[in-house]
Amino acid sequence: MNVCRSQRWGAALVMFLAGALVGGCSGRKQVPFGLQDAETPTELAATAEESITELPVGTAFEPNQVEVPVAESTLVLQAGYALAALQLDLDGNEPIDALVVSADPQEVRLQAAYPRGLDVTARKIDSFLVPSDCTEPAAEIRQLSASLAGVRIEHACETGKRTNFWLVTIEAQPRVRERITVLPPNDRSTAPIELELGVEDRDADGYDDVVANIRIGDTDVPLAWLNRPGGFARDASQPEATLRELADGAWKSLDSDLAGAKKQALAVVGAFVALCRESGAARIGLSGTHGLQCQQSSATARAVSVAITAAIRRGNFVRALELQRWWEGTATQPSSEERDLVQAAWRRAKAKTTATWRLIDSEGSPASLYFRDSDTLVVDSRVPRAIQLSSGSKTRLSETEVVPPVRDPESRYAVRAVRVTCVGFEAEVGPVRGKQTHRVPIDRRSGGAPCKAPIDRPASVFEWAVLGWAPQGLVAASGDLLRVVPLNAFAKPAGRPIDLSAGSPLPAPIRGARITADGSRYVIPHAEGVVVRDWRGGGAGLWLRPADWNAIPGALRSVAISPDGQRVALQKGSEIRLLSW
Repeated sequence: MNVCRSQRWGAALVMFLAGALVGGCSGRKQVPFGLQDAETPTELAATAEESITELPVGTAFEPNQVEVPVAESTLVLQAGYALAALQLDLDGNEPIDALVVSADPQEVRLQAAYPRGLDVTARKIDSFLVPSDCTEPAAEIRQLSASLAGVRIEHACETGKRTNFWLVTIEAQPRVRERITVLPPNDRSTAPIELELGVEDRDADGYDDVVANIRIGDTDVPLAWLNRPGGFARDASQPEATLRELADGAWKSLDSDLAGAKKQALAVVGAFVALCRESGAARIGLSGTHGLQCQQSSATARAVSVAITAAIRRGNFVRALELQRWWEGTATQPSSEERDLVQAAWRRAKAKTTATWRLIDSEGSPASLYFRDSDTLVVDSRVPRAIQLSSGSKTRLSETEVVPPVRDPESRYAVRAVRVTCVGFEAEVGPVRGKQTHRVPIDRRSGGAPCKAPIDRPASVFEWAVLGWAPQGLVAASGDLLRVVPLNAFAKPAGRPIDLSAGSPLPAPIRGARITADGSRYVIPHAEGVVVRDWRGGGAGLWLRPADWNAIPGALRSVAISPDGQRVALQKGSEIRLLSW
């Protein structure tokens, strides 16, 4: 590839990817690919309009077009219908040839068409499959330079617009040098994505490189493709370098501008999710891959620590738990400094009410706590007992008197425990008066996190827990996340788990230790306190941390909420305490 040819490659990729190009081998300015010419009568617009007419623009067809004119001949499509065609010389021989884009409901195809007498020979260049929820394809195709053409295909999908781009060489046997996909919004990435690109010699090697400014919402993240003899190679230092700069800015302004720091930190998180495959929700695809390979992002970890701290300081405790769950489970690398920041924020969190607690019993081994009624707490341990809260009296219970708190409506089956296995998190379920059990999946292990060694341990109080059992099935929670696991009459899975959004109706009545019977309140344990979430009130959460929380040694081991949702019993270390507010 000579110098001029390489420079034309850089210019072509700019127009194809984003639609905005300045420069190239000839130094001409061109209007964005796929957009109408500007109407403002400026010198730049006039130059762009003059330049764009020098390069052929393809023809778009109405639906159901199956015949495509090529020179003096006609290509009759064997499948689907034509979306667009561009007539241009591919092989250097007369008559003129064409690039043709065609589609059917399942596939979009790109072909090269060569007139041979009265016939037209077609050769497939590339294709991609169309998701079943995407319809109404539309295409644009135009020559971008002497050696490149760009193709843009859009589909209307259930969740929004899906766009694919092809960058195609103009030669006797055309090739696709790059295919870029911009996916519709999803549950975790809803911001609009725009591309603005330019050309510059970033590595001072005499060749034009491609600089892509990807705007995700209000956040600009520049990416670069360096022009190499074998094609364009993406600069792997991005997007991490830009995300780091933004995250450091949010960190520095946390004390002086809380709202601004939170906004900037969440923008970093949004960019990471939209761009990086490690997020599991990326919306950019390059060369058939899903998302950029960003590896573990220390910048995103710093940004999330800022966002968690800001949420805690603003009293949005459930949102802070949501961010912290994502922080711990995603490809980030929180530092000790960032963990200390979040821990300090929880310890200094300003509660809307004053929480007090008192010692009601002691237990060295892990215990299961539940309220039998508003004045009776059952401690299920090596020595089962009931504590009358008003008087403090204790009554030893026999095994038949201890009833599992999480039971089905007919009291036939109960949840014995939640286990962590190679499958993921599973509820151990069995008859109320029997020893036989089976496992019910609550949260399956991600396919990207293989089980390296056999696992079968009890889940901690901070992991997935079954709050209760409703007529529809198990009600489970992990931090801010609330989920219904449907079960049939034999306590076997009866469908996929359903995640609930804040304010949506909860199944009721519910039998369980950590949730009220009407589902209005449930308790979320945290290493630095507990959150009582009022589901009917929007789920913001009430932070409860007695002043002497750290004076009681040991970790939180068990927790239960009273039937009226006004008191919480917990085991911290070897002490069982009653917390009220």
